[in-house]
Amino acid sequence: MKKIFASLVAASMMLVAFNANAQISAGLGYINAKNTSVYTSDNTKTTTETPLNGFYVGGQYDMPIPAVSGLGVNAGVYANFLFGSKHYDGLFGLGAGTNKTTDISLNIPINATFGFDLSGDTNVFAFAGPIFQFGLVNKNVYTPDSNSSSSTTTDNFAGDDPNANRFNLLIGGGIGAQVSGIRVVLGVDQSLLNYTTASNTVASRFQLKLGLGYAF
Repeated sequence: MKKIFASLVAASMMLVAFNANAQISAGLGYINAKNTSVYTSDNTKTTTETPLNGFYVGGQYDMPIPAVSGLGVNAGVYANFLFGSKHYDGLFGLGAGTNKTTDISLNIPINATFGFDLSGDTNVFAFAGPIFQFGLVNKNVYTPDSNSSSSTTTDNFAGDDPNANRFNLLIGGGIGAQVSGIRVVLGVDQSLLNYTTASNTVASRFQLKLGLGYAF
């Protein structure tokens, strides 16, 4: 997976260098996400949902396909910053308390796109494709109700036996509009691989994104 991730970055840079019809854009936006964890024991499933909110920032490269009007492909590099806070009756064997989550990742979306012009400077489009994700930070800070001055920090990527996977694959899609270089985009993503390495547990993520961008 690491080799695939590096190859995607290299391929994106080559496309920018060699296609004169390319359009480069920068963007940022809001992310509303939900982590869902399902633990199975003795044929009984326990589902835990954790809401996360945050933002993304990055850029992408759009390349039209001349053979088909309106069709194109794009590749981007985005950093996602997600944060969450949830109260639990008991977690990590520490009793009732509040768990705060920090999740930072690097994402490479590769999309097929289709758009059409409404007027000379206005375009609407749709996109869909895979997103290759590499986790940079995944930490939990748990503060028990019984002692707010004491907390336990868990780095889910650290140690010889981490409980979170750094690499994941998501499928995403959405719609957008561009007016005089200014873009508005609405999209959704769904993870395809398990986020956790914990036994008998499957963790997934769904996220909604709303963003603004500018195409140069």
